[in-house]
Amino acid sequence: MDGPEPWPVYMAVDERRELAGIIQLEAEKQCAEGQQAVAEVVLNRVISPEFPDTVHDILHQGEDTPRPQFSTIGNLSLADPAAAQYEAIDAALYGPSILPEDVVFFSRNGENDRVWGNIQDHVFCYKYIWE
Repeated sequence: MDGPEPWPVYMAVDERRELAGIIQLEAEKQCAEGQQAVAEVVLNRVISPEFPDTVHDILHQGEDTPRPQFSTIGNLSLADPAAAQYEAIDAALYGPSILPEDVVFFSRNGENDRVWGNIQDHVFCYKYIWE
């Protein structure tokens, strides 16, 4: 029996730890599906030409600006991710996907009007369409 193909994303050990930390900070109180969806947003960005090409660069994008892509990046050193956050990464990498590949945003209020849907109190949104 064949399973789903893994994501075409390389992730170093440090990047995996950072991603688990961001999942903890952003979604620790979310269900397993919600934590996996946060991981998928990061992976979707890595494979999208509109975003940086590595997990590290995605997580740190805009870090020195008033509005970083991940608002919790400044607290990353305080994160202490648990098994649930690493399981969310593995589910995103090797399990069935929850989100389509062009869902690249999540927030509590919605990033734009192109809403894919909600998982608990996170709103997941598609890419912007620029004309």
